[in-house]
Amino acid sequence: MSCRATSKVVSSLLKVTRVLQACLAFVLQRQGPGATNLVSGLADALLDSVPIVAITGQVPRRMIGTDAFQETPIVEVTRSITKHNYLVLDVDDIPRIVREAFFLATSGRPGPVLIDVPKDVQQQVAVPNWDVPMKLPGYLSRLPKNPNELHLEQIVRLISESKKPVLYVGGGCLNSSEELKRFVELTGIPVASTLMGLGAFPVGDELSLQMLGMHGTVYANYAVDKSDMLLAFGVRFDDRVTGKLEAFASRAKIVHIDIDPAEIGKNKQPHVSVCGDVKLALQGINKILESRGARGKMDFRAWREELNEQKVKYPLSFKTFGEAIPPSVCDSGS
Repeated sequence: MSCRATSKVVSSLLKVTRVLQACLAFVLQRQGPGATNLVSGLADALLDSVPIVAITGQVPRRMIGTDAFQETPIVEVTRSITKHNYLVLDVDDIPRIVREAFFLATSGRPGPVLIDVPKDVQQQVAVPNWDVPMKLPGYLSRLPKNPNELHLEQIVRLISESKKPVLYVGGGCLNSSEELKRFVELTGIPVASTLMGLGAFPVGDELSLQMLGMHGTVYANYAVDKSDMLLAFGVRFDDRVTGKLEAFASRAKIVHIDIDPAEIGKNKQPHVSVCGDVKLALQGINKILESRGARGKMDFRAWREELNEQKVKYPLSFKTFGEAIPPSVCDSGS
């Protein structure tokens, strides 16, 4: 399999399995082409929060910067499309760097990390010290803390005051599926999902609106447009979902929960925001709802009936000719 295909396959595999994959993109004597073929896969992984550790080969240390045969400054090339990257200059640093790389890729908001290893470092003989501690004081200090309970209580109060709430869930909810289902069970709020969020909530459930946005269902987009409370959990308000930002959920109060502080208010300003793990936030909200005996008290039946009418009126279907499915025209630009 080519290096270009490898990075895309690993990224796609992780989106399905949610298990960290190690992507090896080193081709002996082909450092440059083998590494640059990873670029699309790494960019995709960064945008979709996919944890990948990519290991690339580099020319010997003494030849770096001399425009040697097939030399590519892959650290500089991928700096803006990776969560972090390393150029290994000391063989004894490899155990620490690999440990840090896997920790960085999987903690906080997941993403790709690249390790670039010069050829002469690869050929050195060393006795690894596996007990060397990580050196990430700045990163560790910026990791989100547990959600503030006062913020969670404020969210519960806003939900109880709303008449037409809707959940907008993304890839950040994939590790919180049980907590999300429990939250929906307690509140009865309909769920619209992004492409990356598919699987967080069962699409066959009566409260599922399936996908929203440009490629979503009519009733999911109707729900967001008519809602008075938008609960955005683990999402980044992508343009393929929002369309015209000022018109997106223009009638709604917005609650945004995300582990990445850079996403809070980046595209759409929320009324209430929580920077933290969606799983922990949902656990806290569910605990508050259960302590107040919320199940059955929140009555959104009229809202759900309105959305069910939209489901009947605009079903997710396609025209057929008997038992045959007609061919469709694919967008070559997608």
